[in-house]
Order: sequence, then C-alpha cells, then structure tokens
Amino acid sequence: MRAGCTTRVWAVAAWALPPFASIAPVALCEAGSPVAVREIVLSTPDGEARGYAAVVDLRDPAVEIVVTAPLADRSDEALLTPTDSWARAQGVVVAVNANFFAKGTAAANGDVGADILGLSVSDGRVVSPARSYGGAADPALIVRDDGGAVVARSASTEGVRDAVAGIGASASDSLPGTLLVTDGANTGATARVEPLARHPRTAAGVSADGRTLYLVAIDGRQAGWSVGLTLPELADVLIGLGADDAVNLDGGGSTAFVHQPADGERIINKPSDGRFRPVANHLGVRIRAASEAAGTASGAAQ
Repeated sequence: MRAGCTTRVWAVAAWALPPFASIAPVALCEAGSPVAVREIVLSTPDGEARGYAAVVDLRDPAVEIVVTAPLADRSDEALLTPTDSWARAQGVVVAVNANFFAKGTAAANGDVGADILGLSVSDGRVVSPARSYGGAADPALIVRDDGGAVVARSASTEGVRDAVAGIGASASDSLPGTLLVTDGANTGATARVEPLARHPRTAAGVSADGRTLYLVAIDGRQAGWSVGLTLPELADVLIGLGADDAVNLDGGGSTAFVHQPADGERIINKPSDGRFRPVANHLGVRIRAASEAAGTASGAAQ
C-alpha cells in the first residue's frame, strides 16, 4: 500500500532547514504518490532564492527513473530538447535537466545535436561514456538494476540501469570536482562549477540507504525573485532534506524543474533565460500503472 506524502519520514513537517533557509509551508504533492514536491524559499545574505525540491521513494515499485534515451539515427549523442517538452513526451511526473553538454551539429530540419559531458545511462544503455581526469571519474548519480541509487565518482556501468553525471576535475579548473555532499558532509566548496558564485542550480542526492532520491532546482539571476545559490548553500539544502551524498548537475540557464501530477496543475520553475533552454540530457520520474508496478515488484522478489 502506498502512503500519502504527509505520512512518510520525509513528510511536510519533517523537512529539515539549513541554517540560512526557510521552506515554504505549502506542500505540492500528488496524494498517495511516492513523489513529494515542495516549494522552497531560501533567505541568503544576498536576498531570497526560490525553487523546488522533489523527494522520491525508490522502494515503491511504481517508481521508474527515466533518463534521455540514445539516438538511433544520428552520430550525435542527443538532440537539444527543452526539459518541459521532454517531460511531456515521456509522461513523467517530475523532470529536471541533467548533464553538462556541448552543442553539436544542426540538421536540415532544425534539430540541433549535442555531446553529453560525462556518464549517461538510460534503461541499461550507455548514451555517453564516463569522463575521467587525473584518474578520478566525474561525480554521478547511479541507479542500479535493483532499484537502489548511489552518488559516487564511478566510471563503471556494470549493474547500472540509469545514470547522469556532473563535472569533476579538469585541466581548466584547479578544483578537484568533488561530490556536492559526501557521507553527509558539505563538500560544496570543492565541487564544480564556480562553487562560491550565485547561479541557478540543479542537483540530485540520495539517502544513506540508497532508497530515497532528492532532486532540487533553484532559480537565480533574477533580481526580486531569486538570486541563486552557491554550491555550499545548495549542499546545505540537500543535507537538510536528508541526502547523504549529492551531485551538482548543469545549472545556469539550463536549470529546470517540471512537476506534472496526474490530477492537478503543472508546477514549473522560472528559468533565467525566460524560457526552458534546450538541453542534451534530462532526468525524470515516471509512475507506473498499478498492474505494471505489481509485475515489477514480483520480478524483483524472485
């Protein structure tokens, strides 16, 4: 039986607060869903920052993690697609942008290809290989075949069902490119990119047992609405939600958050570009139909 979002351990009353932040009291969630969504208002030294967080119960067999699939007929790894358009096409209840990327070639029909930077795996298929520098792989969110998740600096795809990555060390940056949160500790000051600057930010984290996924998107670069976060501040938000490990994903104008419950109004963030930027890779949560979820649970038990 699925519990409502007000009865879980990460329920409305249980969301912890970083020292500098306040969290809006109104919960935005689909009753009876394993996904809870909250609007966040953060009081920073430079003004308010606003955004959304989703907490996903990976133990629920109805939950399916979705990452942008590989292309079948192009040399590019992906096509640039706005996150809201991708979310609608995939039928997910929550979607955020994922990996950093580089633009590729433009086709005659107007489609623009892209190179995904770092590890991306979609339903067991490697879309983009892991990137490493100095013997260390980029930090990545990895969802295993058993449904559990980890955030780690790993290049292995064995037993990986889905994965997205941030950016680690590079010849162009002296930072080591650590995780955003490491074993419950704030390591945002050594994560990438531009950790002490305020920007729109997107991040993903997991609980210590690997059974709860946290997705956060914070708007920025919009005076009077949201000033953005530094990476140490973003790490505090993830720790406050319950993340034991977390990774910083692509941010800036790419930051996107879409929540579309089965019954209810769509909730979206306010991208700094004034619209959703076409990006190469996306991370979403789909809720399976009851019959499909029952089959998944039966298969996992065998």
